[in-house]
Amino acid sequence: MTSDSIELEELQFYKLLTSNFSDLYTKAQSTCSIIVIPQQLSYLFPLKRDIFESHVYRPSPMYVRKHVSWNDKYEIEFDNNRTIRFFYKKDGVGEKRIKVLSQEDVRDTIRKSAYSILIIEQPLIDITGIDTTINGSPSRQIIRPMKQTEHLFTQSTASYESSFMYLDSIRQIEPAFARLHKALFLFTEKYVLLPKFIEDAIDKLRQFRFDFLQESYQLLNKNYEDRNLELASEIYITGYTYTKFWPTIVQYNEDKDKILFKNIQTKYKRQRTESNNFEMNANQNFFNELKKLDDLKSSYEKAKCLNSAIHIMITQKSMILDSKKSSVAYHSPSKSTAMSADETLPAFMDLICQFILTSDTICSIHLAAHEYYIEKFRFISLPSDMDYDFTTYRGAIEYLTNSSSSFSFLNS
Repeated sequence: MTSDSIELEELQFYKLLTSNFSDLYTKAQSTCSIIVIPQQLSYLFPLKRDIFESHVYRPSPMYVRKHVSWNDKYEIEFDNNRTIRFFYKKDGVGEKRIKVLSQEDVRDTIRKSAYSILIIEQPLIDITGIDTTINGSPSRQIIRPMKQTEHLFTQSTASYESSFMYLDSIRQIEPAFARLHKALFLFTEKYVLLPKFIEDAIDKLRQFRFDFLQESYQLLNKNYEDRNLELASEIYITGYTYTKFWPTIVQYNEDKDKILFKNIQTKYKRQRTESNNFEMNANQNFFNELKKLDDLKSSYEKAKCLNSAIHIMITQKSMILDSKKSSVAYHSPSKSTAMSADETLPAFMDLICQFILTSDTICSIHLAAHEYYIEKFRFISLPSDMDYDFTTYRGAIEYLTNSSSSFSFLNS
């Protein structure tokens, strides 16, 4: 069936969407990627908003090919030009393939957006939801209790994904979040990022966040700061633009990372002995934690990863200075003593050196780039323990990069 044989304006679902939920349709035109319209609709009772939100889709923040429904319950992706795959995100029963009867690609020059309207035969989900009498005629609509819609968000487990889920679940701030999403989309698509002007680009992100928070607080009728909203917006904004920024950040800090790598290779490696090899295995958990840094999208997540790495170092090891060796040795005796604040920095530097020596090439080392990213891409202060550990990390990177000595702390 071609698009000419189906008149969109004549379809009942489309009429209800544009008349009863015009606000949703207007928002969808600005930020959505796909609107799905069922051709057939045989239902005697008014359809709830949730039904229509299940047929409006935005680009997935986590997967390139997928699109997420407005109510965040379902996902779809194109199987081919005549079929889409439909997924249940939560408590679902797998997936199903749905035939596309017609497709219309819309390019809105006023809103500077583009989306596709897909016409299918039946609604994506079961919309009956009614009790029937013995003879099969509808008797009453099932009224289900409203569930808590606000997604759980905690600072201890905050991530890019949980930040998106949290912001997307607060219905009152939908207009503000839609505008933020559009601004970030246009930024990643059109902004030309140059290494020497990274901070100018960061200022734009700060302005996006400021505008979003101002509008959100007005919509929520709040005259005080909401820590969860403040943090989630930072993580979401920096996480959304991470893939655009990160290659440039690596390039900008390339020289510093090379110096760091070469300093340790030429100076520290000479001081190592074969008796120290056991330390590499003993500290593998610490190394594994640092390796996660490249995959974390926000400044907060990277700082939290460093906090976790240093926590591993402190809790699992006790630092014992062996005068017969040229470096700090680590053991795990049954009666270990707590590491003092003065010992944390040299211990951390020693592990950084070990970490770099276990890496084959500099291509896998971006420690200076991570330092720059965490410092520049945080818009609110870190919790005190994370800030202290980040300061320790910065101190280690600066010392190992700039010191022309043979790392005297290892011989003290």
